[in-house]
Amino acid sequence: MRNTVQRDLIYKVVCDSSDHPAAETVYSRVRAVMPNISLGTVYRNLKLLVSLGKIREIPLASGGSRFDKTVMAHAHFRCRLCGEVTDAELGSVDALADALRRASGNEPESTEIMFTGVCRKCVGKENKAV
Repeated sequence: MRNTVQRDLIYKVVCDSSDHPAAETVYSRVRAVMPNISLGTVYRNLKLLVSLGKIREIPLASGGSRFDKTVMAHAHFRCRLCGEVTDAELGSVDALADALRRASGNEPESTEIMFTGVCRKCVGKENKAV
């Protein structure tokens, strides 16, 4: 499959992101460079990049998704107040998969670990808002 200018730009936007952007965020960042791109094109290309293993989709319990340039298995933290998703720097999650294999005989194929709570920027805001 050949790359397109749109796909290359969408991939670059995700890879250059220090956050884990939602599709709409990717769209707004791409539009800054390519004003005529459609939201549908961004969605289709994000799904394609995920299926090609170039980026990782992080499904959220709220129903949305975020996108990550790091495709290796790792944990994330989502703030329930501001919604920010960050990497949880816990080292490799492969040890958890190995423990599951040993304990149950199951063979995990992928790992999604999402911690939810209040991020350091929002700690204390919750009580001040009441």
